[in-house]
Amino acid sequence: MGLRRRIAYALLAVYKHGPSQVFQLFGARCQHSPTCSEYGAECVARHGWWPGGWMALARFIRCRPGGSHGYDPAPDTKPAVPFWQPWRYGDWTSGPRDGPGGLVETRPEA
Repeated sequence: MGLRRRIAYALLAVYKHGPSQVFQLFGARCQHSPTCSEYGAECVARHGWWPGGWMALARFIRCRPGGSHGYDPAPDTKPAVPFWQPWRYGDWTSGPRDGPGGLVETRPEA
């Protein structure tokens, strides 16, 4: 495993055991399944640190009140985007995600 991936995993671990725990103390929690830190680790493992990092950033930004929620697994394939547009790796759209079997999950209670 390369140094950049190790750094990406370390940053995700810091988030999972630091700010994420603080957010939970104030009643904010991840609205997705799998959690945002698990999603980020999966994206980095599948697609590398650069595209996976952009995918994780988009997911972290979507995970907010009024953002997306529900079952949202890491993508199996990496989108083909030009290198000068790395933000296009991420899915920035809000709204409910399809759950297993095509069912849309209900918004979690805050």
